[in-house]
Amino acid sequence: MDDTTRIGEVNIAWEEHGRGPDTLVLVHGFTGARIDFEDHLVGLSESRRVIAADHRGHGDSTNFGTTEAYSLEILANDLLAFLEEVAEGPVDLLGHSMGGMVALRCALLRPAMFRSLVLMDTAAESLGGDGLPSGLDRLVRSQGLLAMNRKMPPLPESRRMREIFGDAWFEANQESRLSRMDPEAFIALFPEVFGGPSLLDRLGEIRIPTTVMVGAEDTAFVPAAVHLAEGIAGARLERIENAWHSPQRTHPEIWRSLVERHLRERA
Repeated sequence: MDDTTRIGEVNIAWEEHGRGPDTLVLVHGFTGARIDFEDHLVGLSESRRVIAADHRGHGDSTNFGTTEAYSLEILANDLLAFLEEVAEGPVDLLGHSMGGMVALRCALLRPAMFRSLVLMDTAAESLGGDGLPSGLDRLVRSQGLLAMNRKMPPLPESRRMREIFGDAWFEANQESRLSRMDPEAFIALFPEVFGGPSLLDRLGEIRIPTTVMVGAEDTAFVPAAVHLAEGIAGARLERIENAWHSPQRTHPEIWRSLVERHLRERA
């Protein structure tokens, strides 16, 4: 079921599948949308409720057209308020990339709301970024995210997705995500995602079962995944061989099995 829920000033677009005593919440990353998990929503909902939502400035949620409307803290507060509205009791929370950064902040702010965490290709520290690259804001505003992205050299993961799903699917997926993202969200969130403040010294506060998952070829995030697993007591690190930043797309069976294993064993 697709729905929209008003949280303060933002309309959060979301969907839910399945029924059950437990709820799994899937949180997408930077420039993504809830469609990033579309291949798994039905399968994961066979024995539980599954919720996937779009951050503000992404997908079908509200675009504000101003950088002041976006930060990781704002996205975390959106998610907490949204879950208070639509979830019943503690949930299992899976955050991908920027979504993992949001999930970390949520778990630190309101730990009682969460039964467990899956942190996927994400970080609790700076990835070496130093603010927004010069001129990128003007480029994004003048050309748009989709046109800018098409001028960039293709990444290995993009080539692999074209092989798996075909060129038509890949182009439609890119257009669906990037044409609907607020350029101001890109400009505001980019420096935080790639060079934001470290949370490494707070990881010891997380006391819920946690799995850290990373594609073995996702070189920017592999060291960060190790640091997450070392900093969260009892966390398990899962490397997916030959995978990059979105293993749920390129290695769906392995990814699904690791998520199901986490949910089985979290107790």
